[in-house]
Parts: sequence; C-alpha cells; structure tokens
Amino acid sequence: MGAKFPFSMENIPRQKRFGCFSLKIGSVFSALVIIIYSVMAIAQCLAILNVLPSNLSQDESEIIASYGVIILITVIHVTTFVITSLMLVGVLREKANLIRPWLVWTTVQVMTSVLMFIFWSTLNVIIHSGDNSLILYVLEFLGLTLRFYMLMLVASYYKQLEDEKDETERLRNIINHDMWYSAA
Repeated sequence: MGAKFPFSMENIPRQKRFGCFSLKIGSVFSALVIIIYSVMAIAQCLAILNVLPSNLSQDESEIIASYGVIILITVIHVTTFVITSLMLVGVLREKANLIRPWLVWTTVQVMTSVLMFIFWSTLNVIIHSGDNSLILYVLEFLGLTLRFYMLMLVASYYKQLEDEKDETERLRNIINHDMWYSAA
C-alpha cells in the first residue's frame, strides 16, 4: 500500500491492547495525560513570563533570549494542547483523519527530544559537569519512554481504524457490485 520508508508508520511496533484495556481507552488516556501536562506547562511558562523583568534595555541580551525561549516553549505547548484535543475528538468519534496530525507532531517531538537527550548527556560527559545528578537523566529517559509508548498506542489505534475503514470500503464495493449484477 505505502512505500516502506524506514521512519514510516508501518515500522512502529503495533500494540494490541493497553494493559487489559482496549487501544481506544489507551489513546484517550494518552490524550488526557498530555492535555493535563500541556495545561500545567503553559501555566508555568506564563508564571515565568510574569517573573521576568518587563523594562529591558539593549544590553540585557540574556533576558531577551529568555523571553524568546519561554515564548517558543509556550507556543509549542499550546500547539500540543490543540492537536491533542483534536486527537481526543478523533479517538472518541473514531475518525482517523483527526488523529493523523497528532501522530506527526508527536513523532517530531519524540525525535527532537531523543536528539536533545543524546546531545545534552554527551555534552555533560565531555565537560564532566557534576551539577546534574543521574536521577535527572533517568527521569528524562523514563519520560521519553512513556511518550514513545503513547505514540505506539495511538499509532496502533490509528492503524486499526484505517484497517477497519479499508475493510468497510471493500465490503461496500462487494455489495454494490452484487446489486449491479442483480439489477440487470
């Protein structure tokens, strides 16, 4: 059906269930967790924006850069919130087209997070920075693992919906084909 590209949906491991629950329940759970996380992150970004000084001069490039980073992170979390809400509607209404943007967005986020994790951990090993404890890396890795599992769950549910849609279309074509012959 599609090309066998190494980073395509066909190569993501398929899940059958979310523990003892269905993939739909797992997808709803994933959406709710990410929505709650996004709301908390947006609130934290807005709180940080309130703490930063409001009167700036040209000399304070660090504060200007901080504003830029916080605004970028806020935009990313707002986008995640909107796309995840759209995915939640798609899961509840069983509309695969509403789930697809979340899959693309989350795949980009997971790949970026993995690259940043590798970059920062390698940089800290090279610099021998003793400021960061091992627990920080363990928590970051667990967060990445959880995010990848959520991606696998929703991708499996998306693929299940697509397969059901293909089967429905095939059956509809068979019925229409049989009626065409019987009408003649």
